[in-house]
Amino acid sequence: MSVFLNQFPSGEWQKNFIPFEEDASQRSWLMPYLFVHGKKPGHKITIIAAIHGDELNGVRILHELCAHLETKAAEISGSICLVPVANLMGYANHSRYLPDRRDLNRMFPGLKDGSEGARLANFLWTHFIAQADYIVDVHSGSYNRWNFPHIRGNMKDEAMRAWARNVERQIVLTSGGVAGSLRKEAGKIGKPVFLVEAGETGRFEKNILQMGLLLLLQILVSLDAIDRSVYEAATAAALPSPLKDHPTGYYRKAVWQRATHAGLFMPQVAPGDHVAAGQALGFITDLFGDKRAEILSEQTGFVLGMHLHPQVVPGRALFHVAYDFKDL
Repeated sequence: MSVFLNQFPSGEWQKNFIPFEEDASQRSWLMPYLFVHGKKPGHKITIIAAIHGDELNGVRILHELCAHLETKAAEISGSICLVPVANLMGYANHSRYLPDRRDLNRMFPGLKDGSEGARLANFLWTHFIAQADYIVDVHSGSYNRWNFPHIRGNMKDEAMRAWARNVERQIVLTSGGVAGSLRKEAGKIGKPVFLVEAGETGRFEKNILQMGLLLLLQILVSLDAIDRSVYEAATAAALPSPLKDHPTGYYRKAVWQRATHAGLFMPQVAPGDHVAAGQALGFITDLFGDKRAEILSEQTGFVLGMHLHPQVVPGRALFHVAYDFKDL
């Protein structure tokens, strides 16, 4: 049964576990969640993290979001459900994947009597997704990649464009997701989903936690779940946003710039930078330090993400550049 149907007292945060099947030692996996029914009517919102078990920034961002809103529970409109660790098995194994090496974010909406991953996907779908009106799915970069905090959503959908229109000065990339992903499958049944990308795997990053918290607060303001003053107070206490002058809109396209040679990769720009077509993004040297190739930007746009490890081979994705900006 969906947690949204539980008769929790209004205006109080609930912190609880739901048991999910058993491991090989016959111990139940325990799915953590934090939940509040506001005292005023509004949307049902689920924010979920760690669908990939090693993407930990989102876990801490949800903790900080709850802590920030804990004394304001009575002022919340609608209901908010936070799921800090969705992929329990991957999290326990410090792994992106399930124990059978399958990707949980390719298995939605799942099957009640399917494989272990299909069952977990169905469990998440039943308890946290199906009854929600809006969903936010928090991720980090994978495979030695670092992502500047940004939002991905299907801007071909009017409901998603309307939502994005109220999230100001944030980077938005239009993307519908792939088959079996939470974003794609929830969209099919009319559930708007924003995917948030922030930072890298396997660690907490102070600046990312701060930017992620502000982003989620802004999303909640855009859905009228919390008052704008809550977001403004958090913004005043934070470091200045690097996006304070960014227009409200979205990027319609993105491309990965790839290594043309093997060697050692030296970046000259970073995620969060605006770049011009033809600008040097970085270069690759040989083992003597002599330059073998320069990576030039194919587009004028915004650097969303970057490869972190210096050792590269031809074809390795180095910079993720969003371009073709459209105002909302």
